[in-house]
Amino acid sequence: MWQNIKYYVLAYAVMVAGALLSSGFQLLGDQFPAGHPVGTIAANLSGVTIGGLIMVIGFLKDSRVEEERQRTEAERKRTEMERKRAAAAEARAAAAEDRAERERERAAHERERTDRMLERYEAATAALLKRLDELNGGGNRPGGPDSS
Repeated sequence: MWQNIKYYVLAYAVMVAGALLSSGFQLLGDQFPAGHPVGTIAANLSGVTIGGLIMVIGFLKDSRVEEERQRTEAERKRTEMERKRAAAAEARAAAAEDRAERERERAAHERERTDRMLERYEAATAALLKRLDELNGGGNRPGGPDSS
């Protein structure tokens, strides 16, 4: 409030000057006979016109509507930027999910391939051991069926 004190003082001064001017016009209108043009002009200027003039000046000086429009426009732009950022973040998240899914699929494929290779290795190892047993006369290894 204290920062706007000069506006309050100025408004009070305008009101007092308007009241004095209006009273002067009223007194001037009473000096002329009824229907005289100067009396009619003075009566019209005495209240409504001066009050309207002050009101129009007040409306012209009042920048609240323009400030609110500018603030609204700035908020709209900020909101639009936030929407764009959110959309970009969602797109990045979707891309990351796609990459993660591809990596999971690749890992599962690699696991299956490794399991098949391990099964082949174990089968080949078992076949090789069986063949070695056959070549060595079968069952001569310690811990074999004939070791009792």
